[in-house]
Amino acid sequence: MTLGEFVKQLAALLQQDEVTMPFKDERPWHELFYELKRDTTLHGKPGFFESLRFDLDGPYPKSRDLSRFLQALHWNASVSATNPHFETISLPAGVAQLWMSRYESTDADSRAVLRITADRARDKFSGVLHAARV
Repeated sequence: MTLGEFVKQLAALLQQDEVTMPFKDERPWHELFYELKRDTTLHGKPGFFESLRFDLDGPYPKSRDLSRFLQALHWNASVSATNPHFETISLPAGVAQLWMSRYESTDADSRAVLRITADRARDKFSGVLHAARV
């Protein structure tokens, strides 16, 4: 599974779970993927995590590849970031259904890793978005 496919299926899961996904502030995405990369107890991670690079010189670990992919999703109209300040993203219904069908047809190990990632993202994303509104 590629980084792009993983993010798409994760986004579909998060939307299904009614988790608000940040767009303007990418930090929680980068921190989530950095934690996943470093997690040696999470078995079945896709191979792309091995080659996913993070710049550690800034205030948080940042992956250029992840950032480019998140931005590309918006620019190619796969996701919508039309809320007033581009703070969050959402998937159009047809895109969400397509990406969810890919999730449902993937192998059990990948689904398990995606489910664990979605659960971690729920916690990470909710705290950041709540703090931005305060």
